[in-house]
Amino acid sequence: MDQNSPRSLAGHTHAMVHVVGLRLPGCLALALLGLVLSQDVLGQDVFLAPQRALSLLQRVRRANSGFLEELRKGNLERECVEEQCSYEEAFEALESASATDAFWAKYTACQSVRKPRETLMECLEGQCAKDLGMNYRGEVNVTRSGIECQLWSSRYPHRPEVNQSSHPGAGLLENFCRNPDGSASGPWCYTTDPTVRREECSVPVCGEGRLTVEMIPRARRTKQEVSPSQEDCVPERGQHYQGRLAVTSQGAPCLPWASEQARSLSKGKGFSPEVKLEENFCRNPNKDEEGAWCFVAGQNEDFQYCDLNYCEEALQEEAARRLAEETISGRTTTEAFQTFFDEQTFGLGEADCGLRPLFEKKEVKDNTELKLLDSYIDGRIVEGWDAEIGSAPWQVMLFRKTPQELLCGASLISDRWVLTAAHCILYPPWDKNYTVNDLLVRIGKHSRSRYERNMEKISLLEKIHIHPRYNWRENLDRDIALLKLKRPVSFSDYIHPVCLPDKQTVLRLLQVGHKGRVTGWGNLREVWKSSTGNLQPSVLQVVNLPIVDRSTCKSSTRIHITDNMFCAGFKPQEGKRGDACEGDSGGPFVMKVLPLGWRLVGLGATLDTLLEPIFPPQSSFNNRWYQMGIVSWGEGCDRDGKYGFYTHVFRLKKWIQKVIERAE
Repeated sequence: MDQNSPRSLAGHTHAMVHVVGLRLPGCLALALLGLVLSQDVLGQDVFLAPQRALSLLQRVRRANSGFLEELRKGNLERECVEEQCSYEEAFEALESASATDAFWAKYTACQSVRKPRETLMECLEGQCAKDLGMNYRGEVNVTRSGIECQLWSSRYPHRPEVNQSSHPGAGLLENFCRNPDGSASGPWCYTTDPTVRREECSVPVCGEGRLTVEMIPRARRTKQEVSPSQEDCVPERGQHYQGRLAVTSQGAPCLPWASEQARSLSKGKGFSPEVKLEENFCRNPNKDEEGAWCFVAGQNEDFQYCDLNYCEEALQEEAARRLAEETISGRTTTEAFQTFFDEQTFGLGEADCGLRPLFEKKEVKDNTELKLLDSYIDGRIVEGWDAEIGSAPWQVMLFRKTPQELLCGASLISDRWVLTAAHCILYPPWDKNYTVNDLLVRIGKHSRSRYERNMEKISLLEKIHIHPRYNWRENLDRDIALLKLKRPVSFSDYIHPVCLPDKQTVLRLLQVGHKGRVTGWGNLREVWKSSTGNLQPSVLQVVNLPIVDRSTCKSSTRIHITDNMFCAGFKPQEGKRGDACEGDSGGPFVMKVLPLGWRLVGLGATLDTLLEPIFPPQSSFNNRWYQMGIVSWGEGCDRDGKYGFYTHVFRLKKWIQKVIERAE
């Protein structure tokens, strides 16, 4: 299952990139010559740069006789270095089309420096640029202004026209600067900044003490600048904030809480009496996980959030503490399921959410359900598989009308509302800015492409709501959108809504090592991979992924991670990789609440004997599936130390409620 996400599928081509300086016996030289010539062979610059920037790009170099001469096959060095050779002669020596293509791309780029020999060798090694720099195979991976380069195998944040498929001999490895299209400005790369598509890089010029282009560093925010000091932060998401901020993050002035409009909008909201609603100051009277807010006038929305420096309070830490207390005491505080939304605006389905007609309602488990639930005990690894029909009845396909194509996954949360990722609707770097006229949703599907007459329903959209603070420019923070259907959809064995979690459910389920389930069909139009074979599954796919601790999530990326995200996937030591790429953007990350109603009774047993029920099987709280996350983004796939990131649904649940309540 492929993933329709601003994520990339990175293959295994990087596996040997860092095996450098390896000396082999002569009998192995022939077999590995093609590999060495197609990879990065580290060398040391022969010049000392006067500029400080140039000194940072130095490489440790072996003696001249240590490159082609050491590993040459037959007369390759004599034919191609001492003299001029043809492609056929190079192929005869290398005996590999891919190795010859890689060598020939560098060789032809170095034709203008036949002599002296040292300069030609330096050019062929590729640690410096000659002419347009099409020979360059070094490891500079930042642009002239200091922006980190995007992986050549990635489609996030930019869709590349130049890739490993279109330019197979150009050495497009990792995110190293290259010049595959012969740009006049020299080696370049796509950038990780959504607002800057591509930019040239500053790399050393062969035989000269200068760079291809001058460095022009720009002011860029660091992680520390993005995350203000926690010393002066506002705790508990501003629930006790008594400051005098009266302007929203979007610059709108707050309405006085005592105004007629504010009083009217406040009716029936259940505000905490402990919160003093003074003047027009930002407050958080309803324990909104996004923080303080206020009512505004003359806007498309009647409320907006305020920009405060909130203390980072990971729910995972609180969850671990509560779990430890309950494990020691043997008690439980689980309450019966309670509805959260107003049925008049939300529609039908919440009271019965998360109970699949073909499974929970018939007291039947799907084929891999126990493997998912076992992760609450032993953390076993599960790979992807074909989903059973009806096993994800909340799964929705977001579909483009013209041209007809699958865009993203989504989820049904009631008979009127669908939840998806904001970047599926709006993402300027990919020229995405869809309206209700561009899209429709297909609900109850199992097959990726075939119309399923007796199962699926096709629905048009009435309204699209994107979170007002969705941050596509930096990190896809608050990557969430609500879609209102034109007409309510009828439930069936194959169409049924998923539950949205309350805090108690999040604290118990969203813990490190627990696995969630991701479903989707994948989409080659959204994720590029230089690989052969059919990457589009014929039916809905499902994969179970373990939740990763927050510190590991943060250290795995240079992108700023917020409280509105969590990450999941397998760590390198677990021996599994690539699974995080196998879901659709916008699709659900779900978990089952069954273990919340069970209690540990022993150790060293199986799931069936280790747990005993606390609630009766028909308890309103048992057996429900909750959507904990929305598939959002990741940095490549099948890469050690990289994980998939998900929008934290509970953190944004109050926004969902406010949008739905004001919808008419």
